Amino acid sequence: MDDASQDEFLGDDLRVTTALMIGPSVRPATDPVLAQRLIENLDLFDAAHPRGAMPHEDETSPEVQRLEHKLDLLLHLVAESLHPERPDPVEATLSGHGVVLPAGTLPEGCERVEVYLSRLLPQPCVLGVESPTTRGGLQMTRWTGVEGPLEEAIGRWIFRLHRREVAGKRQKVDGNHK
Repeated sequence: MDDASQDEFLGDDLRVTTALMIGPSVRPATDPVLAQRLIENLDLFDAAHPRGAMPHEDETSPEVQRLEHKLDLLLHLVAESLHPERPDPVEATLSGHGVVLPAGTLPEGCERVEVYLSRLLPQPCVLGVESPTTRGGLQMTRWTGVEGPLEEAIGRWIFRLHRREVAGKRQKVDGNHK
């Protein structure tokens, strides 16, 4: 698949490739205001990338660490009990305009996808998509119904994912130089 084909679906915006639980959905699309809030507050639920310490918190305190681990476990158990059948993670390339997935991830004529923004959130964000196009080993689609504040929130989420990806690469390079 050449970059021109992906550009057709992803536009010229920033894009990031990440493992993402995403699949077809029969649920109604998530209300745009709720979807925006979920995306903007995602860092609160993301256990893989700990949030920075608040000025009044002592993050090194064993009691705080134990409490955080208990909350992480509780959220994970609740997430699993509420919706145990989530799609397996696939490598997805995201932009503010659309998504590129491995071929066969979505059925033909798919109009909505469930995107699990974090493994700790039991409720997916359901977004509208155009009917997917398959070329080679990839399936491409554009977002639909994503305008205004929701579009901006998706752009900021992609930027955060990209920033984390770059930071992870830097850590690997710095670790190899030591």
